[in-house]
Amino acid sequence: MVFVDSDLIIQSLRKSDSTFSVKAKQILKELSQNQPTIKITIFNYAELIKGTYWAPNVAKSQRIIKGYLKNFEIVDFTLENAIEFARISAELEIKGQRIGDMDILIASIVIGSEDILYTKNIEHFKRISNLAIKNWE
Repeated sequence: MVFVDSDLIIQSLRKSDSTFSVKAKQILKELSQNQPTIKITIFNYAELIKGTYWAPNVAKSQRIIKGYLKNFEIVDFTLENAIEFARISAELEIKGQRIGDMDILIASIVIGSEDILYTKNIEHFKRISNLAIKNWE
């Protein structure tokens, strides 16, 4: 099974014919055909909902996001994920390679599920040991 990062979902929802939007839509279509379930973390969900507050019509944007996300399994944060979050955070700080907490929270869930994260944010996520990532770009 796979997780997709917020960047892939955002790009797929854009009403654009840009190369990135077309590719994002194609990747999600292929994943949905080949995977029984596509997952996102509760933190991706929060990022996506947060983005709706920048829209001119917040309620409409939230309906779009919530409707779109009905096709995904939203995975919650567990106590085991909290331990993994702490490990990753400490490891990165010791190495002087700090990244944002939201990325670490997302990674801790993906690692705990032993799945792959589809993202184009390779620069941050590649610093996290034990995290399987695939660059969708």
